[in-house]
Formats: sequence, structure tokens, C-alpha cells
Amino acid sequence: MIKISLVTDELSADPESAIELAAEWGIHDFELRGYFAERVPQLTAYQVRQLGLMLDDFGARVVVLSPGLFKMPYPAVDPVRWSFTVLDQGAFEGWESARRLVQTHVKEILPKTLDLANSLGARIIICFGFHRAGKEPGSPPRAVIDILGEAAEKAASAGIILAVETEEGYWADTGERTRQVIEQVNHPALRVNWDPGNAFCAGERPFPGGYAALRGLIQHVHFKDARRTADGGAEFVARGEIDWQGQVQALIRDGYDGYISIETHLRPKIAEAKAAYDRLSRLIAEAQQGV
Repeated sequence: MIKISLVTDELSADPESAIELAAEWGIHDFELRGYFAERVPQLTAYQVRQLGLMLDDFGARVVVLSPGLFKMPYPAVDPVRWSFTVLDQGAFEGWESARRLVQTHVKEILPKTLDLANSLGARIIICFGFHRAGKEPGSPPRAVIDILGEAAEKAASAGIILAVETEEGYWADTGERTRQVIEQVNHPALRVNWDPGNAFCAGERPFPGGYAALRGLIQHVHFKDARRTADGGAEFVARGEIDWQGQVQALIRDGYDGYISIETHLRPKIAEAKAAYDRLSRLIAEAQQGV
């Protein structure tokens, strides 16, 4: 059965306020991303302890962590070279910094997130497929596949699933291209965080097209809507062009029993989150009646 969760900082940067408010609505499962101005897993021991107490107080739990893993460009094999030494040095230092950042994510942020996930009982960590940095959509560099494979292996060793989020501008942006990334990595611990709103912004019709490409690979889902703007771009809105009714029906029909997590990207936060929760609850109830 599909379950509803909520990204805490989509309701409040204060996780205690977010958990208390959402619990009043009937939500007790949460995706943890921000903790005031910090992002997981960069929390102090005191903050982790307080979080545990908050969850106990409201009979709640964290089911997903979103540390922003690999939400950055992957550096080129070699730095750009310039004949002018000042520019050449700057290009090299920027390239070297980008390479260090990738390793920081693999060797520091991921292990800390795995530890936090296990301490909280969360079984899913969201990651990203590296920003393309202006490159055309298509098959990602081999190094991107290798890093995702290394991360998946580390996650598997900790009993955790990594879920690659579909995100505009990334190698994993649409349903079809995300499926290709997952297939190239070919690791059971690497699955998909299906975000139809993000796929829509990447130019895809997320349902039924994008979803069809990912059927059987989805580990987690984000709930937000979007529409086209007059200039051909896209924007997030409370009610947009995504066929969420069809999407929820398909998830239920295909036996998806994970979470759909409310992530509106809208303000005012409380009113928009509550409206999204009411809408999603109705969609799920109606879809279940039709099964």
C-alpha cells in the first residue's frame, strides 16, 4: 500500500515544528533534508539526539534522507588549458577542487549519511546523477557510472538503497535517461527517486511516458506539480499539467508499496503543504477504490 511522507523543511526549517504540524494532519513518516540552515548529515551529536526525541514524542520516523549527494557537476578528465598562466592556474585549481569535492561526497558525506540512516532506521538515501554542466543530454561519462556504482556498493554494505532523483540539467533528468543510468551502473542497491515535477521541467511528459521507462525501478516518489510558462520554460505550481491521477493509479496498479513524499517547492509553506497532502490523500483513496 502506498504511504505518504513529507520533506520536513518543505513545511518548516525547524524539524520539530514540521513533525508536530504534520502529525496533527496524520503524517508520521518523514524525509529529512534540511535541519535549520544545515543539510543532513552535517548535524551535531546533540541535534541527532534531539531529533530522536522529537520522533519519539510524536510517534514519527524518518524513512528517507536527502543529503544532496552528487548534486554537482562531475569534473572533466583533464582541466582546460590556457596559454595565459593566470587563467591556466585558475582552471587547474577549479578542476582540482571539483575532483576533491567528488571524493568528499564518496568518502565523507556518504558514510556519515549511511551511519545517520542506520541510527534513525531510514532505509533510503536520495542521491543525484551529477549535473551535466552544459553538456547535451545523453550517456554520462564512464566516471559518473563508476562513482555511482561505488556509492551503491557502499550503501549495500550498510543495508541501504540509493535512489537517484530525476532532476533537470542532470545526467539522470528524464525517466528514460535515468533508466539508462541505472542499467549502466547495474547494481541492486541503486534505484530511482521518481520526481515527475522535475522530469516535466526537463521537457518530458512524465506520465505515462517517463514512468513507463522506470516501471520496476522506483524506490521513492516526490509529489509536486508544474506547468509550462509563456516563454516555454516551466514552473512549480499547486495544480499543474502533470497527470497525477493517472500516475497514482498506475503506481497502485503496478504494486508500488513505498512512499510518496510531499515536496511542493512553494510558499506559503504550511498552506501549500497541507493542500498538497489533502490532494494526494484524495488521489490515493480514489485510486484504491478503483483497483
